[in-house]
Amino acid sequence: MIRMVGTVQRWLLALMIVCYLLAAVVPGPGEVLRTLALRMLGSGGSVTMPMVLLAVMLSTAGLGVRMQDLRAVAGRPLRLASGVAVNALLPVALLPVAALCLRAWPDAAEVECLAVGLLLVLAMPIAGGAASWGQNAGGNVPLVVAMIVGSTLLSPVTVPWGLTVSAALVGPAGGGAFVLALIVLPCLAGIIARAMLGERRAARTAPVIKLINIVNILLLCYINASGALGQALSHPDPDFLILAACVAGAVCCLSFLTGRWISRWTRCDTPDGISLTFATGMNNTSAAAVLAASWFAHRPQVLLPILAYSLLQKLAASLFGTRPPAPPAAQS
Repeated sequence: MIRMVGTVQRWLLALMIVCYLLAAVVPGPGEVLRTLALRMLGSGGSVTMPMVLLAVMLSTAGLGVRMQDLRAVAGRPLRLASGVAVNALLPVALLPVAALCLRAWPDAAEVECLAVGLLLVLAMPIAGGAASWGQNAGGNVPLVVAMIVGSTLLSPVTVPWGLTVSAALVGPAGGGAFVLALIVLPCLAGIIARAMLGERRAARTAPVIKLINIVNILLLCYINASGALGQALSHPDPDFLILAACVAGAVCCLSFLTGRWISRWTRCDTPDGISLTFATGMNNTSAAAVLAASWFAHRPQVLLPILAYSLLQKLAASLFGTRPPAPPAAQS
């Protein structure tokens, strides 16, 4: 089981690309799964299949958090706080620059959808996959896990802000407050479940949990891409597709570069610098896609920059998965 999980993790990027291609060629099953919903009594909202898969993915991420590892990084609060704060403030820094560059684009509606998609991505907490990428690159895993937990705890502030600004740009959004609970509560539930299981039982179930998480990620990729790519292929707009890919790629690279610069500014050692780079550069695009499909179903173009960002941040992670240059030595 452990060997199989390791093999699948090494091929995860290729499998995600296959899911995107499958969604473009055979979108029907994904669109059916995307529309499955369970009506919530008394709330006026509904829980969709992507929301359930997202909740499972976040809870399995929480199961991977060891409290003793989080306590180990408490002695370096500056690095922990800088990673969480920079990730949370990225929308404020990057989106005005992107908006300024897009002022000349002739279609204002496309610019709005692009801005909303990027805003939703940047408003999401740090992706759980940042821990895996950081570990493979030789980073400080407890530090990046602590950053993931810290940004998740901030999500009741950052996610509603992102949704509010997005709704102001492209019109009223659908959904309810319970959608936000699907982002925060599953991760906390996973952390609590690990504490109740104990480290020995949690370690035994880790390969199964990782496999479930990988299946969830791939299924979410397929379902989310089925809606957006199906719409894009039925009403092709090559200019917008190219624009979404270019802008998402530029913002993604700037996010990673910001993390690397912060790691040098705070004089991180190499493992901490790698962790800070990935924590700053990687956001939970699966959560952004689920919220976009739920809250902005009337604007399917919002999903395109999110899907582009999801794929491009994996490519950027492989590019930045090298050891950053050592900070300059202090003058004596």
